[in-house]
Formats: sequence, C-alpha cells, structure tokens
Amino acid sequence: MKTMTKLKRNIRLVFMLFCGLFLSLLGYLTYFQVYERQKLIESSYNRRLWEQEESITRGTIYDVKGRVLAKTVEENGVKKRIYPEGEAFGPLLGYSSRKLGRANLEQALNGELLGISQQDPMMVLRQKVLGVSRGNDVYLTIDSELQKKAYNLFRGRRGALVALDPNTGAVLAMVSSPGYDSTAVEQKWDILSKDEESPLINRAVQGLYPPGSTFKIVTLAAALENIPDIEDKIYETPGYVEVSGRVIRDYEGFKPGKYDVKRALSMSSNSVFVKIGLEVGKERLFNKAEDFGFNEEIPFELPAAVSRFPRFSLMSDNVELAEASIGQGRILATPLQMAQVVSAVANGGRIMQPYIVQKVVTPLGEVKDFSRPVLLKEVIDVVTANKIRQYMVDVVENGTGKSARIRGIPVAGKTGSAENPHGKPHAWFVGFAPAYDPKIAVAVVVENAGSGGGNAGPIAREVMLHYLKSLQ
Repeated sequence: MKTMTKLKRNIRLVFMLFCGLFLSLLGYLTYFQVYERQKLIESSYNRRLWEQEESITRGTIYDVKGRVLAKTVEENGVKKRIYPEGEAFGPLLGYSSRKLGRANLEQALNGELLGISQQDPMMVLRQKVLGVSRGNDVYLTIDSELQKKAYNLFRGRRGALVALDPNTGAVLAMVSSPGYDSTAVEQKWDILSKDEESPLINRAVQGLYPPGSTFKIVTLAAALENIPDIEDKIYETPGYVEVSGRVIRDYEGFKPGKYDVKRALSMSSNSVFVKIGLEVGKERLFNKAEDFGFNEEIPFELPAAVSRFPRFSLMSDNVELAEASIGQGRILATPLQMAQVVSAVANGGRIMQPYIVQKVVTPLGEVKDFSRPVLLKEVIDVVTANKIRQYMVDVVENGTGKSARIRGIPVAGKTGSAENPHGKPHAWFVGFAPAYDPKIAVAVVVENAGSGGGNAGPIAREVMLHYLKSLQ
C-alpha cells in the first residue's frame, strides 16, 4: 500500500514537472513571438535576410535634401552597396556586407531598407499584389554638405561633433573622425580593424570623455536653483583651491582676483566653480546631472553609450565633489550627451528626443513621417535657462570662447579642456546660435588637443556659420 502511494506521488511530481516545463517553453516562445519577433527578423545574423536581399533591392539612404548617401547598384548580375559621400559618413552609415554583416545606420534601419519592418498590412498586401521587389527609401535629417564641412575641419584628428536643432531634436550633423569609406570596407577591413585610430567606432555616440569645463553648465544650473544669492556673491581666488589636501588649479594664464559667477564662467575658473560645487552639495549636483540625462540611455536610432555621473562614495571627502563640479574625476560623457545639455539651455530648459530619420518612403509612394518633435524632459525652468544663456554669450564675447564669435550673430558657448590620464587634455566646445533665436546647437570634442577655445571652438564656429548661411 505504501509502495503504491509513493508511486502515485512520484508520478504526480513528474507530471507537475513536465507541466511546468511545458508552460515555461510556452511562455518563452510567446515572449519571443510578441517582444523579440521583429528584432530577430531584422537581425544581421538572420541568414534568411541575406537570401531575401538577393530578390529585394535594398532601399536608398538620402540626406535631408535628397542627395544619395547609400544605394545598391548591380554589376554583372551582382548587387553591390556603394556610398558616394566617402569617409565623412563611414562611422555614421556603417556598411551592409554579406561578408562582414551590417553596422550603424545600415543595421539600425535594416528593416526599413528591406521593407520588412512593422507596417500597415494593406500596404504589404498591395506591394505583394504589384510584385514590388524593392525596400523602402530612408531620408535622414543630416545635411551632407554640413557633414562634410564638419568632418574636414578635424583635419584627420581624433574627435567627434554632434549638431542638433535644439527646438526639434533633429540631428543636423554627426561626425566621427577619423572616418572611413564604407564602399571599400571589405577590401580594407584588416587595416581598419587594426588601426590604432579606431575609425570604425562612431565617437559621437560611443565615445566617452571627461566633459571638463563644459560640465560647468550643469553645476551652474544646480547653483542657480539652490543657492538663493549666488548671482550677488563674490569669490576671491588666488588661482587655485585646496580641498582636503588636494590642490586644484586654474589654467595657466588665469588672473587671480575677485569673480562673480558670471565672470567665473566666462573665464572658466576651476577654483571658483569648485567652491560653488561645494556649496551646491553632493546630492543636489548628482540629481541635477541626472536631470540633464546622465546615467540613462538616450532614446535614439543608433545605440548610444550611457554618460556616467557615478554616485559619490559614502565615505569620501569633498575631493570627488570638487572634481565633479568642473567635469573631472569619474564623470564621462558622449558628444551626443553634451549636445543634449547645451540644447536644453537653448530650448528654454527642455530636452527634445534626438532623431536622425526624417521620413521613410515605400516603393508605392507612401510616406511615414518621423519628424514630429518629442519632448523628453524639462530639466530647468525658463528663467534659469535664460540666465545661463546670457552667461554663455559672455563666454564667447569676453571670455575663453572668443574663437567661436560670428560677426553679426550672437553666439552662446562654453569651452572645456578635460584632463585625461592618456596624454594632453581633450578640447571641448559646446554652444548654440543665434543665441536668442537658436537654430543649431553643437558639441565638439578633439582628443588630446589641449585648449578647447583654441581647437574645438573654431570647428563649432565654422559649422554653425555654414548652417546658418544655408538657411538664408
């Protein structure tokens, strides 16, 4: 009797185990069907896509003015992807190669370019009935002339630039230097993949750099919100400040003396901003950095590295806070992140979601518009944004950002020279123009170049000027 009872119990346990396994498998398959289906369909590792691409011509990528950036041609019965605009677009567009796979926008837009993205069932039916054998065309927000202009300004130096319309979030230019010619990527793969300059990396979204003095915009925002009399305070500095035994100096040539917060930003005083950061405090500075988008993913067509503002150590003294106040220490930011920061000031405290796809056009002429602006968050109020704007205009008119001046057009900006353990400081400039009616916001970093005003500022100036002239 006991044996039969034990046997029944074992059978029941085995039955329940198999039921559990079956339900787990069912749940697993349901999850992939509902949540991962489209991702798997569009994956570069899906061999069926390459077979499908033999019968479907991959769509063309255009710039905002309809100039071809990537297209498929047929030579001796073999389809080939070509990129007419050359190195300036390599890290942005990436490549589509049966041998190497896909990268960057070619990968991100793969579903649209092959016409297999989620779309209206009636549209799909019409295409099948009409025998359409072509993917969708994609129009970007990028202006190819502005992109090439910005790329050439780097003169082969390592660095990146992001230019946005601060009012909408549209990406006007996204440069990573050095670049590469996507058309020749298969032939030059061994050279490119081993190149110490890392041309295959899109530094604009994947490069993480200490932001240096450009981060003082965030520190200033926190101070204006949390220190009631900050605009009336005068800080006296001998050109350095000592915090818990750590001496932090101003740049060589800085004049010791008395500074209010506006003049301190204009002359980019480390010692004064350390004092301001200590007044703001760890928690409020950390919270303001997160308000501006640090420590969270930026929703964008291309995967972007997360800019980091680590929490201060519980047992740490004020050295970490002092370094963070001037964009040093453990803070790291992408050029896209700093373009978002400066866009918030330009746009009255509001950060718009960045986007690079303007529209998609199917072979039958249907248009899917992606250009509607999306508000991500409001990080500061309009009053605070306008005060920072005025201070940033003074940076360009009277301070370290004079190299970004444009005759007849007020420019708001902030320079930065970010120390790093691998060589000379990285040169930064962030800004927007016209200052009181912004049409373009830029973030520029030039690796190991030294002074931000002398090396990044001129690049930003020429890009802003070129774009504003194109609007006339």
